[in-house]
Amino acid sequence: MGASLGTQPNKYVEPDAGLEARSAESIGYKLVKVRGVPQNPLFDVAKFEALIANFEARDSDVFVCTYVKAGTTWTQQILTKLLGSSKKYGEVVPWLEALCATQILPEREAPGWSLETVAAAEGPRYFKSHAVVADLPGGADKPKVIVVARNPKDTVVSLYHHAKNKPEFGFGNGTFDDFLEVFLSGNAENGSWFKHVVEWYQISQAAPDKCLFLTFEDMKRDTPGAVRQMAAFLGISADAALIQDTVANSTMKAMQETANIGLGHLRQGEIGKWRETFTVAQSDLFDKVYKIKMRGTGLVFDFGDGLKF
Repeated sequence: MGASLGTQPNKYVEPDAGLEARSAESIGYKLVKVRGVPQNPLFDVAKFEALIANFEARDSDVFVCTYVKAGTTWTQQILTKLLGSSKKYGEVVPWLEALCATQILPEREAPGWSLETVAAAEGPRYFKSHAVVADLPGGADKPKVIVVARNPKDTVVSLYHHAKNKPEFGFGNGTFDDFLEVFLSGNAENGSWFKHVVEWYQISQAAPDKCLFLTFEDMKRDTPGAVRQMAAFLGISADAALIQDTVANSTMKAMQETANIGLGHLRQGEIGKWRETFTVAQSDLFDKVYKIKMRGTGLVFDFGDGLKF
């Protein structure tokens, strides 16, 4: 029998990098706290917390779990095509927690689903989540989890544009300098990138049969290889034709043409574009914090143009 995700200790204690903490509120960035983690302000906090505590997970469930803006939509699309579906990715791999939100999120992120239809669904269920290990709905003992992590410089730039483009955050006039300070303080949407990524990586090392850890950069460099890894992890029989079709229908161009996403949800999806936004001083500060918080974790990220650390 394979190891259980939920019984693995979360050993990572995030080091103090000596920064003065910056709150989202201080820069007019609207978020709510769910079990201490900053989240999209459209969430009903009580409903979200009840889902985490009471969701009945199954051994056959599969979660795609990422920090926000780390290749989530792309991975949902890959999984949708691997399953041979012609439906929209949100219909096949809905964002489970979005069903705890008001207004926009349920229709945008889980079309056709409700908590009741999720509970009644038969067979394997596939979900998107941005949960930290401790907040995976229903706990991490039963499901399989595919984790995708992206280098944090590209992540924070993408998240900055996400916050500016989505009206619910009220951050349309915000600056990157302010946003970067909030992100490095662990107070942007989804909380600390470091805690999220390192804890899931530790789980993947302890229980590789239950948690597959991929990086966005490796997926970009060898998409067919990443698709084969996902298929093998999930026990999906994928011949060369299915792999080729999945890759072809999961390109940025194909997704922009067919996914009907809108609201700037898909951007460039490239490696190293952070250089177009960061100043030298911002990059130096980020590198200092990153090296302190990632020391001893065993994780190395590709920041583009041959820069890896």
